[in-house]
Amino acid sequence: MLRTPVVYEVLADEFVDKRYDLDHLRVRVRSLSEIRESEIIKYSVNESTTQGSVSGPHLFNIFLNDLNLELDGLDILFKYADDSNIVAPVWKERDCADFLVSQFLDWTSRNKMICNPGKCKEMTIYKQGNQEYFSPIAMIPMCKAVKVMGVTFQCDGKFGEHVKNKLIKANKCLYILRSLRKEGYSQQEIDLLFDTLVLPNITYALSVYAASKSDLTPIEVFLKRCYKRKYTSKPVSVYKLLEKQDRTIFNRVSKLWQHPLLSLMPHAKETGYNLRKRRSHRPKVRTERFKNVFVNRLVYNYDLVID
Repeated sequence: MLRTPVVYEVLADEFVDKRYDLDHLRVRVRSLSEIRESEIIKYSVNESTTQGSVSGPHLFNIFLNDLNLELDGLDILFKYADDSNIVAPVWKERDCADFLVSQFLDWTSRNKMICNPGKCKEMTIYKQGNQEYFSPIAMIPMCKAVKVMGVTFQCDGKFGEHVKNKLIKANKCLYILRSLRKEGYSQQEIDLLFDTLVLPNITYALSVYAASKSDLTPIEVFLKRCYKRKYTSKPVSVYKLLEKQDRTIFNRVSKLWQHPLLSLMPHAKETGYNLRKRRSHRPKVRTERFKNVFVNRLVYNYDLVID
C-alpha cells in the first residue's frame, strides 16, 4: 500500500517554533455568522486546522503512521488513505484475529479517532475442504465479498462478482455511445469515447483478476460484440490487453528496487547451462489457475525475468 512520508522536523518547526496554526486560529472567525436582531455575531475559532494550510493531511499522516500491527515480525495492516485492511492468518491451533482487531480498536480509542465497527466488513478465505465457522469479532458483520480499492474479492478466491459488476458498468456506457452516435458523432469520436469510458472498466486491475479464464471469456465476448456493433472500429482482445498490462507492470517494477512486488518477480537462472532455453526457474504448478496468476504468467507466457 502507499504511504505518504512526513518530514516530522519541518512539521514540528511550523507548529512549535513559529506557532503557525495557533496564531491563525487566534484571529480567525467562522465564515457563517449568527444574526440576532439585525446584529451580526461572529464566533472565534479555537480548534480544528487552518483551511488551505495543508496541515490537516499532515496531521492525519502523523496519526496514521503511528498505527502499525505486526505478527511474527510481519506487517499485517495495510493502509491506503483513510482505509485500513487487516490480514489475520489462522493456523490450526492459533487464531490471532480477535487480538489484532482489539489492538486496532485500542489505538483508535487512545488517539481519539472514531472507528465504527458497523461499517467495517469481515471476510474469511478458506482453504479447499475447510468450512470451519468463525464467530464475528467486535460486532463486525461478516460477508462473502469485499471491495478493496475498486476490486471485489470473494471468499472463494474468485472474481466472478467483480467481472459481473464491471461488465454492467461497461454496458451502461454503451448507451451513451449509442445516443451520441444518433446525434451525429463520427466513428473516430466514438472510438475515443469507447477507449475513455468503456475500456477502463475492463483494464482496471486486469492483471489481478485474470487468473481464471472463465472470468475472461464473458469479457472477450463483450468486446467482440462491441466491435461487431461498431462501438469501436478496431478489434479489441482482452488477452492482448492483459499481455500489455502485464509487461507494463513488469517493466515498472523491475526499475524500482524498493517496490514491494520486486521480491516476487522471476529472476534469471544462476546456472550457466540453458538446455530448454528458459531464462528462469519455473515454479511447481498443480493447477491451471495457479499457473495463470500474474507472477507465473510472466514465466510461462512471456519468459520475462529480472537479470
